Amino acid sequence: MTAVLLEPQDLGHLVQFVPDLCFDDAERQAALLENGSRDFNAVPGSGKTSLLAAKLLLLAMKWPHPHKGICILSHTNVAREEITRRLAQSVEGSRLLAYPHFIGTIHGFVNQFLAMAALRQRELKVDVIDDAVFAKRAWSLANSNRYATLRVWLSKQHNAEVLVNKLFYKSATLDVVSEGGGLPGAHTATYKQMVALKKELTGVGIFRHRDMFAYAELALAEHPHLLDVVHRRFPMVFIDEMQDTSWEQEEILNRLFENRSTVQRFGDVDQKIISGDPESDKATFPRTGHGTISTSKRFGKRIAEAVASIRVSQQPVVGEADDACSPVLLLYKTTNINRVVYRFGELVVDRFAEDALTNRAVRAMCARRGGEGKVDPGRHMGDYWPAFERAQPSSTKDDLQVLLQWQRATLAERATEVRRGVLLTLRAAKAPVADELHDGRYLLRAVKEQQGDATQLQQLIRELTLTPPSFVSPDDRAALASTMYAHLACLLRAEMTAEEFAALKLFANPLMGEEKPTEGGPPTVCTVVHSDRELECSLGTVASMKGETHLASLVLESYGKNRRFDLQMALPFIAGLGKNFNKLTPAQQGQMRNLYVGMSRPTQFLCLAANESRVDAQTRLALAKKGWEIDVLS
Repeated sequence: MTAVLLEPQDLGHLVQFVPDLCFDDAERQAALLENGSRDFNAVPGSGKTSLLAAKLLLLAMKWPHPHKGICILSHTNVAREEITRRLAQSVEGSRLLAYPHFIGTIHGFVNQFLAMAALRQRELKVDVIDDAVFAKRAWSLANSNRYATLRVWLSKQHNAEVLVNKLFYKSATLDVVSEGGGLPGAHTATYKQMVALKKELTGVGIFRHRDMFAYAELALAEHPHLLDVVHRRFPMVFIDEMQDTSWEQEEILNRLFENRSTVQRFGDVDQKIISGDPESDKATFPRTGHGTISTSKRFGKRIAEAVASIRVSQQPVVGEADDACSPVLLLYKTTNINRVVYRFGELVVDRFAEDALTNRAVRAMCARRGGEGKVDPGRHMGDYWPAFERAQPSSTKDDLQVLLQWQRATLAERATEVRRGVLLTLRAAKAPVADELHDGRYLLRAVKEQQGDATQLQQLIRELTLTPPSFVSPDDRAALASTMYAHLACLLRAEMTAEEFAALKLFANPLMGEEKPTEGGPPTVCTVVHSDRELECSLGTVASMKGETHLASLVLESYGKNRRFDLQMALPFIAGLGKNFNKLTPAQQGQMRNLYVGMSRPTQFLCLAANESRVDAQTRLALAKKGWEIDVLS
């Protein structure tokens, strides 16, 4: 037996390892002491990532194997960094941060242990693995002259762009398919050109994330012994945010570890909001006999009751925190929809003192970013805040402005984007050091190997990471070019002047400077001035804020592809009037899950916003009886 067994007496060490956390309830202790393979379904704010980190600390204290490790997988870097931070605080935990252990995302694990081996065997280099970059390059190629047959066929398709943008390799046979819909028959010239386009991008190292799972399947098909190698290396496996695992991903993990290693999976099935997986019905989380963590330390009874009312699984949610204030239903008219976010800010200022708002997140979110729909406004974030929809970048990996300004959760993530931006700049300048270099993570090492010193480069990366540059005016872009030239001159061609460098297309990207500054701040921030105080409220999609914790959250109604407004459908359930919850269609259940995620973000103040014409008097009265405040925007 290579797995480590935890016993009740081991829990005493938690006071030393995590003095700021409490695991004295039966549900959490059962999860900590579980030694077999089992799933755990946990409500929002239950602290499942912290619980997992605590369990890992106990295992680290007893881990005896020098060449066998614990594998910890998550879907998000935020969760990974929370676990890493907890482990790094003790000598015992720090041992899990290095060989033979692995802490990372599922994509990172599959890439490192399976996909990259198959790519190297075929002498394929990786420039970037990014869906947005692939989409941009693929659509450009599809409209070029050398793919004329494909271009003619696409001109007759209503979903032409999405068909091309979402091409990916499927299974070990590397079949070319598309998430956007069916492709022409394999015998047709059109399909052959589609395959050629995909292979051309493969040849220059541009992949989608889903491609890596096909290469992983290929590696396992060609080298079945990898199954033994991987599960022998990792006798214990922990997976966080399991509800976001697609069947394609789960199937590979099952092949690697099922009935071979001890596997414990943590998540919340009701927070599964990622769509587009046609085989999602095959997903097994949570399995029969799963453990449950039903108490949330994030919010109190009133928010918990609202959150539980729209939970698709209909399992309980218990709020253990104090109730700070009543939830609010904010009703607006179509004519004053532009006042909704401002009004929310005023409600927040009215409820919290200045010091209570310091360093506490106040957010407004909507399930949809933008789009069309021949119905009254209230369809998406763009209806409430038009600048938000216009400001969204089309790529996060091949545009300098996006790379240097995109707001990441951590400095480490920002530094990764900055390194990528610097590498793209060096490539555009045809700097010798950038030849054959396809990953910004290796830029510093390459410079040190070729130049002997990377001090100037390190200083530039640090400066751009800590102080994102502005792109609003030509002077801003000229200043950035001047700064980058000063630090990169030693890496450029000897004949390149500062003027030639500043004239690079990267610094004249048409995306730069098109979006005028929004009055009151950036296009994703609403600045509210009320009662002689100022408040900033950040805006985003529900998906972008998943995993966050806010002091106050505004959830804006949206219009789904099933032609239903989510809050119009959900408010009767929240009010206690809803019937036949189990008869909701899959699309309606998806809308409920998005609301569940959004409504479970705040610790103290939850506000929902809906068009007053879509909320009847009976629902308003029932909500008021449950303690909701009804605020009608004038």
